[in-house]
Amino acid sequence: MNQFEIIQDKIKQLTPCYLTEKVALEDVYNRILQEDVIADMHMPPFNKSAMDGYACRYEDIANNLEVLEVINAGKMATNKVGKNQCVKIMTGAAVPAECDCVFMVEDTVNIGKNKVRCNNQKTKKNICYQGEDYKKGEQLLSKGTIINISLMAVLAGAGYSEVVVSKQPRVTVIATGSELVAPEQKPNPGQIRNSNSSQVIAQLKKMNLNVVASLQLKDDYDIITEQFNNALETSDFVILTGGASVGDFDFIPEILQKQNFNIFWKYTGIKPGNPMTCSEKNGKYVFGLSGNPVSSLVQFELIAKPVIYKLLGAEYAPMRIKAQLNFDYRRKKADRLAIVPVLINGEGKIQEIPFHGSAHINALTMANALLEIPLGISTINSGEFGYVRPL
Repeated sequence: MNQFEIIQDKIKQLTPCYLTEKVALEDVYNRILQEDVIADMHMPPFNKSAMDGYACRYEDIANNLEVLEVINAGKMATNKVGKNQCVKIMTGAAVPAECDCVFMVEDTVNIGKNKVRCNNQKTKKNICYQGEDYKKGEQLLSKGTIINISLMAVLAGAGYSEVVVSKQPRVTVIATGSELVAPEQKPNPGQIRNSNSSQVIAQLKKMNLNVVASLQLKDDYDIITEQFNNALETSDFVILTGGASVGDFDFIPEILQKQNFNIFWKYTGIKPGNPMTCSEKNGKYVFGLSGNPVSSLVQFELIAKPVIYKLLGAEYAPMRIKAQLNFDYRRKKADRLAIVPVLINGEGKIQEIPFHGSAHINALTMANALLEIPLGISTINSGEFGYVRPL
């Protein structure tokens, strides 16, 4: 296995460590479900009309029909529907027990007072049948599911006003580098604005995680050590950017080693973003990401996010789409898995965008996906297929 595959295998072997809490339904979007969701009733709970029209017996569909009443959604029929009779019915309303067909308003001819006729003898039944979506007692969602927008409706439909989810971990983000200044500052010669913190925090918020602190520190061993230790006291995860490589002022690996952290890996096997640490001590997890913005984005999406989800008990499988390239891809060295910002265009094809390497942050303004170039592959021709991960 190559280094990236080794990391994926290690992630699978991590033991989830999380607490749970019960949260109001309106607050569970993007949280991790920690109970199986069971249907407490059939859905639909009754035979309901799929559209506005007239409910009748299908055997009478060619006959003139007497209209007995109007049934709105939420209302039950008050009359039994007999031969050559019908009721006017609205979408979502309960179909009377005697009826097995609803013909559309558009297929209706009025032939007198309270008399109608269907002019489409081949009409569909247009009924959503009781239990058609799911049956009472059926498992709808499994523990570990990440609750997306669609699943909010499923939870509500199953009667879950409160939901058991993984408790949100506390996360501290620390950007290191003496060259960094805050985004609102104009950099002096040799300085650069801190773009990593806002990016990482946004990625964490997208996961609905709780960022308790964001720090920006100079390359000073003692200061970084002190603030790092403070962060460990108040956080479950600490994410550092910069200082994870092998330069004279890259202190993160040394700090972790001196404090006897269990370091899972120091390199990812990815380009960009090879130097990266992931470590653990006493249930606290620390990520050392690259100081280059594209590298840190890639490291977070491909590695840090899966690790965090695994530890929080989530069943996480990132979306990967196989699509056709509309350009020729070439690289000189194929010794790592390459991750390239690209654009999925309106034709569903992978389109090249300008990208000059890990510090080329402006490439991200045009990118909506990351193209994977496997280890050992140096050429992909236009018209051939590759995998992309939507951003």
